Amino acid sequence: MSANDSFSLFSSVRSVRELLQRKAKEDSESKGELEAGLQEIETLWTELRTRADELASERQRYTEFFEYAPDAYLVTDEHGSVREANRAAAELLGIPARSLTGKPLLAYIDEPERRDFRARLASASAQPDEEVSVWKGTLAPRGAKIAVEFRVRSMPVPGGDVAALCWLVRRLD
Repeated sequence: MSANDSFSLFSSVRSVRELLQRKAKEDSESKGELEAGLQEIETLWTELRTRADELASERQRYTEFFEYAPDAYLVTDEHGSVREANRAAAELLGIPARSLTGKPLLAYIDEPERRDFRARLASASAQPDEEVSVWKGTLAPRGAKIAVEFRVRSMPVPGGDVAALCWLVRRLD
């Protein structure tokens, strides 16, 4: 649930609650039923708010784990375009993480290894999510040669399409 969805949901619940409060004041015959409904909405509202806070906290923990991990983590699409990269990946490649977003990972692979990398990328995209592909290669950001080990796993979406590839890139020297 996005922040906009949460805000919209909270606003809708608040509007319904306020409407019920007005109706309860206006209609004395059904006041008891409306008050019971209002109490139920209040309970649901509190539970929803608690759950939203828990989800925000979990998301923050995941973000911190990803961002501050000691190894380079990247998430790409099935074609190898970077969607997310942590600080260690940015340091390894010598480029700010926000600058990596949208760039092909292939651009940072040593030229002689790019054909093999493309084949391994295609293979990783086609594998089920339980399988991890592992191989050694060379990164060449800004002309520097860095020996690394790649570990990649696909994350399929319902329907069988690959949603993302999750990468762990570990420096070997």
